[in-house]
Amino acid sequence: MKRLLWLSAVMVLGTMTADAQGKPAAAEWQVIPVDAQMDIIDEQGISKTIRPSCAFDTVQNPINGEPLDNAFHFYFKQGKSKNLLVYFNGGGACWNDATCVGSLALAGVPGARPAYNPSILAENSPLNAGGVFDDSEKDNPFKDWSKVFIPYCTGDIHIGSSDIVYADVDGSITGYPGAPVTVKHRGFDNFMAVRAWLTQHFDDKKQKKVKKLLVTGSSAGGYGATLHFPYLQAAFPKADSALFADASSAVVTQGFIDSVFDFDQVWNVEASLPLLFSEGLTTYSALGFNAEIFTRLSEAYPTSRFAQYTTQLDWVQVQFLKIMDQNDLGNTNPFTWGINEYDYLYFAEWNARMEASLSFLSETTNNYQYYIGSGNIHTILTDDFATLEVPHPFYQEQSAANLKFTKWLERFTKKGKFKPHSVKYSD
Repeated sequence: MKRLLWLSAVMVLGTMTADAQGKPAAAEWQVIPVDAQMDIIDEQGISKTIRPSCAFDTVQNPINGEPLDNAFHFYFKQGKSKNLLVYFNGGGACWNDATCVGSLALAGVPGARPAYNPSILAENSPLNAGGVFDDSEKDNPFKDWSKVFIPYCTGDIHIGSSDIVYADVDGSITGYPGAPVTVKHRGFDNFMAVRAWLTQHFDDKKQKKVKKLLVTGSSAGGYGATLHFPYLQAAFPKADSALFADASSAVVTQGFIDSVFDFDQVWNVEASLPLLFSEGLTTYSALGFNAEIFTRLSEAYPTSRFAQYTTQLDWVQVQFLKIMDQNDLGNTNPFTWGINEYDYLYFAEWNARMEASLSFLSETTNNYQYYIGSGNIHTILTDDFATLEVPHPFYQEQSAANLKFTKWLERFTKKGKFKPHSVKYSD
C-alpha cells in the first residue's frame, strides 16, 4: 500500500480545528516552508550557510506532464505533552550514474520503482500514513507527543551536502545518451533547516520544554535518524533521548561504503557527519558497519538508549543489498536489479549478517536492544508497506516472543530505568 499525496491536497491552513460542539479538536499537521538559502548556527556555534532542496527543483505531473514545484518543506504537529518525536522518512538511495539517473526509468514500470524518490510531493507526507502518526488510535504510545515529519527527496539517506552531475548513460531519461543530469544531494541541509526551526520553536517561552526526545525513521530515514542523532541530542541536551531505527540494518557492500563513506565522494559526508562518525571515514568496513555505528553511539551517549527493528527477511533491504552488489560487479542495468526466486543467497546472506550484527550489539552494549519480527515486511512505523494480511503493522506486530511491538517500543522509550530487552521471532 503506497501513498501518493500531492501538496495541493495536504496543505493545512490552521493548527487546530473544532468539533460540532465547538470544542477544540486535536492539533493538525502544519506544513513548514523552508527558504532556499539560510544562515544557521551549528552545534559548535559556527555560522553556516545551507541550501535546502530536493534532488530536482521540479517534478513532472503524472497526469499532464507539466512541471510541479518540488521545493523542500517539512511537517510539524504540536502535542499536549512535553515529549518530541522527530521522524526521518524513507525512500531509497542513489550514489552513481546508474542509481541516480538510470534507475529513474523504472518509474513507469508496473511493480518497479527507481532506487530513490526525488519527489517531495509523492509518498512524503504524514497525512494518512497511519502507524505512529495515527493519534486517534488508543494504543499509540505517542499520540500526545509533538511530532516532526522530515520528507526525503535527496537520495542521500539525509546526510548529503553536494550537487553532483551524473550521466544519463543510455539517454533513457533525457533522450540524449551521456547527457548530464544534476542531482542535489542536500539531505543534510534540509535536516539542519528543520533543526534550526525546532530549536527556535522550543526555545520560545510559550512552548513546553522537551522532556523526552525520540529520534526515529524508517528505511533510509532510519540511517538519517541514526547519523543525525548527535545533532538532535545537542539541540535538546536536557531531554531524555532515545534513537529507534526502523528497517535500516546497514547490511551493505564494501563498494557502497567506499563510494559514500569516504572523503571526496558524491554525498560530501565529511562536511555533514558529526565528528563521532566522520572520524571513522576511510576505515569503515561493510561487515562491521552497523555494529561500529551503534557502538560509537552507545559509548558516546551512555545515558541515552538505542534500538533497531527489522523483519527476518525484509525484502526491500535484501533488494538494496542486491542493487549494491550488482553495481559493485559493474551491472548498471536497473531492469535486472529486482528480487526474484533465484535470489535466495541474497536473502540468506542478508539475514545472517543482520542477525549477527544486532546480536553482537545486544550482547556488548548496555543501552541497546532490538526487535526482529517474522516475515518480510519492510518498515513498521507507518502503513507504507502494509499488506492485505497485515494492514496496520505498527499495531499488529507481535511475532517476537509474542510481545506486541507497541508495548515493546513504549517500554523502550518511556521507562525511567532502562533494561535492555531484545526479542526475536521463533525459528
